[in-house]
Amino acid sequence: MEPLSSYIKNSQKIQENNDRIYHEIVNHPKMKAFMAAHEGEITRSMIQNDLMVLKHYVNQKDECEPAGDGKCLSHPDGFIIKLEIRQGRFNMVYKKCPIREKYEDFLKRESLIQSFHIPRDVREATFDSIYINEGRRQVLENAITKASKIARGEDYRGLYLYGEFGIGKSYILGCIANELKEKSISSMMIYVPEILRDLKAGFNDGTTNERYDAIRNAEVLILDDLGAEDVTAWSRDEVITSILNYRMVEQLPTFISSNFAIDDLVGRYAYTKTNGKEETKALRMVERIRALCEEVELKGDNLRRS
Repeated sequence: MEPLSSYIKNSQKIQENNDRIYHEIVNHPKMKAFMAAHEGEITRSMIQNDLMVLKHYVNQKDECEPAGDGKCLSHPDGFIIKLEIRQGRFNMVYKKCPIREKYEDFLKRESLIQSFHIPRDVREATFDSIYINEGRRQVLENAITKASKIARGEDYRGLYLYGEFGIGKSYILGCIANELKEKSISSMMIYVPEILRDLKAGFNDGTTNERYDAIRNAEVLILDDLGAEDVTAWSRDEVITSILNYRMVEQLPTFISSNFAIDDLVGRYAYTKTNGKEETKALRMVERIRALCEEVELKGDNLRRS
């Protein structure tokens, strides 16, 4: 059994330590500011009852110290402690550290763009980094205006960009996708020839319907290089026309790039090896493109040779 003298001595040490912590806390700038904001609510006994809670609160750094990949040296768990008074007791409330919040927002915005078989430079393209000359300026202004109207819900018609090979049509589509991302609008950008191969391959593993539904229901759909694929009755009628028809009916924003003007698509899609000439079906597809998109010609030099 502990001697009474030792018990008294230990109790005195505990009290002295508590008094020291108490004075450290009440004299800390953070606690002074909190007490000033809650004048008349806080008593000495309240502070004494929650010394460890308050010590943790005042000892935490306010300033964030970035450590990369959304980490913060000051708040390794990603949270900042805020203080609240509930029923006469101090409670710690955890708020996300600004660095973590910013990083999560970045990840969220990154996830707003889905891309399939799209080169990295196109995925990362922005209007701030794009090459501008007089031949491209009007097209770029049109693209920015379209993206802004779609983000505000004022329009659903996208652009049909056509022009020679290598002049930057895909890059502009990437700029549009990233502009929409900054406005918290999700988009799906797909390279048409490859996605058709994916859909066909999906018949073997049962993923075709899931992929098809994801494409046709995309908040904003961006079809890159339409007309570069091998034209078949299935790809034209069951995939492309079907997707475009659904998006036309639902008024879902759609952007398209192609080497062909819209009128030239009729000849491109009218003939298939299996069914021969079916101009009516090609016209049906083309009319849906006209309903969904404003046709814009992009002119310029082949940037891939520059």
